[in-house]
Amino acid sequence: MADSVFQSISSSVLLNQETLYADPYVKYLALSGDPIKSADEFNRLYAGLVGTAASSGSKFGNAFEELQALLRANNYSKGKSAIGIVDASDRTGLATAIQDALAMGQTDVIQFLTALSASGGRGGTKVKQQDTTRQFVSTVNKALQLKDLGDATRELTDAYMLAYNNAPTEEMITNFQKEWNKELKAQTPSTKSDAVTKFVPAYNEKKPIFTKNPVLTKNGKPKKDAKGNIIYQQKLDKDGNPVFEQLRNADGSLKYKKVTTTKDVAEGMGFTAEEQQAFMAEYIAANFPGDWDTKYIGGAAKNVYDAISEINRNNFEDVPTFQAMSPFILKMIGTGNSEVANTIFKKYVDDTRRRTASRFMSLAEELNAGNDAKPIVDKYIDLASQAMETYIDIDDPLMKTILNYKDEKGNYRLPNELEISNLFMNDPRMAFTAKSKNEAVNVAQSLANKLQIG
Repeated sequence: MADSVFQSISSSVLLNQETLYADPYVKYLALSGDPIKSADEFNRLYAGLVGTAASSGSKFGNAFEELQALLRANNYSKGKSAIGIVDASDRTGLATAIQDALAMGQTDVIQFLTALSASGGRGGTKVKQQDTTRQFVSTVNKALQLKDLGDATRELTDAYMLAYNNAPTEEMITNFQKEWNKELKAQTPSTKSDAVTKFVPAYNEKKPIFTKNPVLTKNGKPKKDAKGNIIYQQKLDKDGNPVFEQLRNADGSLKYKKVTTTKDVAEGMGFTAEEQQAFMAEYIAANFPGDWDTKYIGGAAKNVYDAISEINRNNFEDVPTFQAMSPFILKMIGTGNSEVANTIFKKYVDDTRRRTASRFMSLAEELNAGNDAKPIVDKYIDLASQAMETYIDIDDPLMKTILNYKDEKGNYRLPNELEISNLFMNDPRMAFTAKSKNEAVNVAQSLANKLQIG
C-alpha cells in the first residue's frame, strides 16, 4: 500500500471518533448528502490521491486510478469514463465503499477493496486470469458521441465548479449540451480503424531468473561472489534478452501489458480532445457568473486573482480590483491550455517587474533576472531604519536614493557597504541619533581628560 495520509490508519487501531473525523475518506462520507460541500471535500481527497503513488507493482499511475478501478471491479461504481477521469458514479460508489470499509473496522478503502477482490469480489465474482489471446478489430463508422443531459450536467458542473466554485444554471447546462452536440456533428468524419492488440508479460526486473549453468572465469572455473557463493548465468529468451520473474496483480493473477497497434484512415481530424478542451474552456469563460464579488467567486478564478495580487504586492504595485482584472482572468480560464495560460501569466509578471524596474533603477538587474523587489527593498529599509533609529519607508528620500543609486561610471546598481555607509552619514537625521550623540560625548570627555592639569 502507498504510504500516504489516505492510507495511514491501520485496521488494528481502535477507530475512535477523533481518529475517524480526521480521516479524509470519512470527511467525504460525512458530507456526501450535501452536493456543494461534498464536491469540495472530494476535490481535496482526489488531489491527495492523484499525488500519491499506487500500490507497489500496480499498473496504475497513482492511488486514485487504483481506487477507481477497484470501485468498478467490485461493482460499487458503474462509471464508463476512462480510468483517471472522474465519473459521477465513482463518487457515489466511493461513499458506499467507505461505509462498508468502516463496517469492517477499516478506513483504508484501497486495502479493503483489494482484499475484497482477492476473496472473489463484491457479489461473488471470482478473479480470473487475463485473456491474453490477440484481439483484432476493424471498424468503419461515423462515431458520434453526443452528450445527453446527464453527461452535460456532470461535465459542465465539474468544470464550472473548478473555475468559479459556483454551480451553472439549468439553462446554461441545456445550452451547453446543444452547442456541444452541434459542434460534434459538424466535425465528425467517417473513420476506418484497423487495430490489433497483443499481450506481453510484465516483468519484475529486480528478480532475475537464473539457469543451472555457472558463470565461468578465464580459467574455466565457476565464478563466485564475495561470500563464496557460485554465480549462475541469467536465463535468456529466444531473442537473447535476459529473463525475469513475471509480475502478478493484487489478486495473484499473472500481469500482462497491452500493446495495441492501430491504423486509422479518416476524412479529417474530427472534434479532437484538444478542441473539446478548448470548447469547454471558452464556454465557461463566456458564461462567467454575473457577480464578481470575491466573497462568492472561488476556484481557478480566485486563484488567478490571488496570484495577481501577490505579484503586485511583491513589486510595490497597487493591487487591482477583482472586477478590473476580470478580462485577464477570463482570458486565462478560456485558453483551455495550461501552457498558454502560463505564458499569459508570465507576461503579466514580467510586465509588472519591468514597471517596478523603471521606478527603482538599482533593482533592474535583479528584477530582469526573475526576482521580486520586496525581499531586496525590505533588507535596505531595515538597514536604513536601524541607522536613522526611526522607521524609513519606501517613499523616504533616502530610500529613493538607494533604489536609484548611480555609481561614478554612471551605472545604476545597488550600493555596496561603504557606499551605503556614506549615504547614511550624509543624511541630516544621523546627527540626531543616539549613536552620534554618544560618540560626540565620548570625544568631548576624552578632550577634557587630556586638558586636565595633573
